Amino acid sequence: GDDATDRVMWYSDADDDGFGDPDVGTLACDAPDGFVSDDTDCDDTTDEASPDAVEICDGMDNDCNGERDELDECGCDLSSVASPVNLINYGGTHGAWMQDPAETLGEDIVWEMASYSNQTEVLRFPSIADMVSRSSTTYQYLPYGFDGTGHVVYDGYLYYNEAYGPGIRKVDLATMAEVGSLTIPDAGYRNTYSYGWGGYSDIDLAIDEDGLWVIYSTPGNSGRLVLSKIDIDSFTITDTWNTDSEPKNHIGNAFMICGKLYATASYGAYTTTINFKFDPETGEESNPDIPFENPGGYNSSIDYNPLEQKLYSWDDGRRQLYDLTF
Repeated sequence: GDDATDRVMWYSDADDDGFGDPDVGTLACDAPDGFVSDDTDCDDTTDEASPDAVEICDGMDNDCNGERDELDECGCDLSSVASPVNLINYGGTHGAWMQDPAETLGEDIVWEMASYSNQTEVLRFPSIADMVSRSSTTYQYLPYGFDGTGHVVYDGYLYYNEAYGPGIRKVDLATMAEVGSLTIPDAGYRNTYSYGWGGYSDIDLAIDEDGLWVIYSTPGNSGRLVLSKIDIDSFTITDTWNTDSEPKNHIGNAFMICGKLYATASYGAYTTTINFKFDPETGEESNPDIPFENPGGYNSSIDYNPLEQKLYSWDDGRRQLYDLTF
């Protein structure tokens, strides 16, 4: 009977892949329909995810090892960028909008930072839909102003270039308290080595599958792109690479994907290209010649979100998403 002492736990196998959902179980002597003895499925809504599935590049943890799209399985060289989807056209020409790929404070939260010159206001929306409808807005304020549009959010923290200086500041987005600062050695700031559009965009932060990076220029590298890796826990620079790119003020924007640096040729041309790629592991530089669109004609920030595997941009007030192919 139901209270028999020899009952065992069975787990729901809704997707019929032979692996059960550890969160949905029932005690019975024999397996009920749709239940199995295994409890190792990480997603019981699809048979494309199970411990014996093969990891593929689809944004899902196929093999249930806790990681989506492992780089060695997925391949991570950017091959094409789709035409962007414009979510909303609102506000000023310049700015950046971000999501946290770690989703530390919740899923789908959006942060916006408009303009580029000694601003302190950060807008927070519970979701992209709220950003689009301009609803449920929370106004948060930084303890020290920001310059440029090179900000990133990761693991509940905002990293940004401080106004009037070559430093990066780290702010806890739950409390808005500053928890760290880091000076980038020899980095130009305040339009010394900005991107082509100006806007104090000298120091540009980036998040990808490998963590936190900073893209900038120095007199020692003649104003060309310099890349540094930042250790988030110690908040220190661990490695730096000088590239032979065009001078930074001839570049549209730059971003990191899978440990590689990419740069666009123009911020304003409606149709341009990603014409520079640098792999810090090998030192190899190339021109991937990947078509890229700036429909607004004034693209002031481009950043990669490794969780969504998309580019986010602010193009003359347009909040855009670009799908990528690897």
